[in-house]
Amino acid sequence: MSFVPPELVLCILEHGYYTSLRTPNYTLLKAAALVCKTWSGPAQTLLFRCATKLEQHNIPIFRAALLSSAGRGKDLGQCIRILEISIGETSNGGPGCSPDDFVILLQACPQLYELALSIIGVHEFDEEILKKLRDVGRKLKALTLLQCGLQSPILFQLLKIWNNIQFLKIEKEIAAWPWRTAATPVLRRNTDAEELAQRPGAEVCLYELALSRFPTSEVLTWLLKSSANSLRILELRDIPGPNHRTILSLHAPRLRSLRLSYYNIFSAALLRMCTALEELVIYHVPTHFPLASDLPPTIEHLSFRNPNHIHRNTLQPIINAVDVLPCLKVLTCDKNAEQLVGDYEILKAKCRAKGTEVIVLDMPFWVYEDPVKVHRFPRTRSVSNFDAMV
Repeated sequence: MSFVPPELVLCILEHGYYTSLRTPNYTLLKAAALVCKTWSGPAQTLLFRCATKLEQHNIPIFRAALLSSAGRGKDLGQCIRILEISIGETSNGGPGCSPDDFVILLQACPQLYELALSIIGVHEFDEEILKKLRDVGRKLKALTLLQCGLQSPILFQLLKIWNNIQFLKIEKEIAAWPWRTAATPVLRRNTDAEELAQRPGAEVCLYELALSRFPTSEVLTWLLKSSANSLRILELRDIPGPNHRTILSLHAPRLRSLRLSYYNIFSAALLRMCTALEELVIYHVPTHFPLASDLPPTIEHLSFRNPNHIHRNTLQPIINAVDVLPCLKVLTCDKNAEQLVGDYEILKAKCRAKGTEVIVLDMPFWVYEDPVKVHRFPRTRSVSNFDAMV
């Protein structure tokens, strides 16, 4: 196999890079790295492209791989585009990466595009660490906060030094006071909305925001302060209450994609504000509240799930939705939809008559898409996005 050109080897390995669950196929890449010298380089390039779940047992190994050799370690560090790491403590209570070691690892990954952080036992970063992080995070475009303290200001600290972030995912509730100073170190509540509007906010211009839990109104206002003309994708895995909808109403008319875990009267109220949507993703079949009447006619991609834990025995709300969407080009569902044979056949027939493509996708809902800007929906995880993640 040593006679195969490295460029062709890379194409072969990219073809098998993802598993059926759209996660990197580390088993394949590890095996390919052992085939021969010709295969080793391309395989390791892809093997180190995404370094995830770095915790107590593997952080020392990862650090050694990047720092033990000035030549080879530097080459491997240049390959890394995605990094997921625990700082302070790990989820099982063991030691994670220290803030100082975190800086060293980021310095060894100069092409890093996406960073996912789980921060336990560290309330905030000191000024010396922040100064170093500012320099090493200049190429970051995507940030995911997996864990942090409820009152931790770390999110605010990072977004102030990394104002190049365009894709932000927050998986924990944030209730800290964004404008904390030495004079006002504690959380203030019941702040007047007009006063909030006058306060400075984050300088990041977000293209995508995904929230597993809603932060306080103060935090959401701070986050979106500079994103009125840039926010295009919004994912909510929590119910948007009245205060949150008021804040999001400034951004809703420009949204291209809205993803909702819950569809109810509150979600419907937000959906009606999104008059230019190209994509709607819902993570169940809505049966308690009508869907079709709230859909903007601009939607080109409709995606829904019928998960086992909230399984519905009808697809009629989706069938009705297809009827009222003149621009619908793609309909995405999961395999559970196929089990409702009668409704599924009707749905396929409706789509066929409209010229709408039906895609059956079994990717878990917790697997996020690649954080890249979208030309046309649906967006997915694909090696075709590699060039955009630079």
